[in-house]
Amino acid sequence: MDLHVLDHVCQLLNQRRADNLPTIPVSINLSPSDFNIDSFIDQVLGITQKYQIPHNMIQFDLMTQPVAVDQQRLKDAAANLRKQGFRICLDRYGGENNDLSTETLLEYNFDYLKVDVRSFNTNRQRAKIILASVINMSRLLKIVPVVKGVEDQAMLNFIRSLGIMLTQGRLLAKEMPEEELSQERDNFESVEERALFSGFNHINVLDPYLETRDRLDNNFENPRPNSIFIVQSQQAKLVYCNSAFRSWTGCVGMTKRSGNT
Repeated sequence: MDLHVLDHVCQLLNQRRADNLPTIPVSINLSPSDFNIDSFIDQVLGITQKYQIPHNMIQFDLMTQPVAVDQQRLKDAAANLRKQGFRICLDRYGGENNDLSTETLLEYNFDYLKVDVRSFNTNRQRAKIILASVINMSRLLKIVPVVKGVEDQAMLNFIRSLGIMLTQGRLLAKEMPEEELSQERDNFESVEERALFSGFNHINVLDPYLETRDRLDNNFENPRPNSIFIVQSQQAKLVYCNSAFRSWTGCVGMTKRSGNT
């Protein structure tokens, strides 16, 4: 990212505010090489301070997975940006440039994960399972999923069923020249709507137990009684049960020998 881009974006946001137009969050692409700029964080802070732009109005999209030599420097810089109130998004899952790795998810804290669905075919059950699993994983990691590349109604219907609130794609809105965007007044959500939908973004509708347990803060067990039996020669052998099942069997007076049929 050329820092002049950030300066230009902040200038536009400042002008919208002066014209009494809705102030909208803006995403700016970053690459690991941007953090090699001397005093990069200080320059970012200086630009936003010059135009008095709240940091939560700027989102930095990391466009590629960091290589080993850049990792510690990038990790520190990304953490510093988040500490300053900026939002960080990993923009690299799916599509032609899939850079998502286990190490990236383990070592970095992101606010958002962009999932490119242009390579997913909603007519294939396997594709639906993979996409739903990625969305569920993102939610469990406390990362808000953003679906990009939505270009047909079938895909939009499917991702809505997954509880996705943030989407991008030509089906929803095509590219717009800066001159038209600068005058746009009616098609942006209000501050109140943004706050409401921000809360929705953190709800994992794929987890049927979200109201009873935060599984990352406790454990991964199903909070409802769950067990597996092998039935052979008119005998049922318990091979797995969770703590909820053990508690339930104790409440109803069952013993280990009660498994015999």
